[in-house]
Amino acid sequence: MNPDPKEARQAKRRKRRMKSGTLEDARALLWRALTRAGDLLEEEDAALSLKAIHAISQGAAAYARIVEVGELEARIAALEGQHGEEEGSGPRLGRGAA
Repeated sequence: MNPDPKEARQAKRRKRRMKSGTLEDARALLWRALTRAGDLLEEEDAALSLKAIHAISQGAAAYARIVEVGELEARIAALEGQHGEEEGSGPRLGRGAA
């Protein structure tokens, strides 16, 4: 255990950076950031509210892309699963093929 709080935080960050994240990790992190930015919209400071609006617009676009990629990955996996089931029956030719 490290008695220096700054060093402990830096070690924790290094440890987090070393492992690869998943799409779900990114989605969850981005959602937390959007929620936090949404809370800042009600601040009295106009500059902070404007920064929150900008963060939400950027974050919402990134969140939409992450969700879209996740849906596409699921569809591809389903199609690959269907293809794997049909693989054992040999190649399938259309009517016009000779």
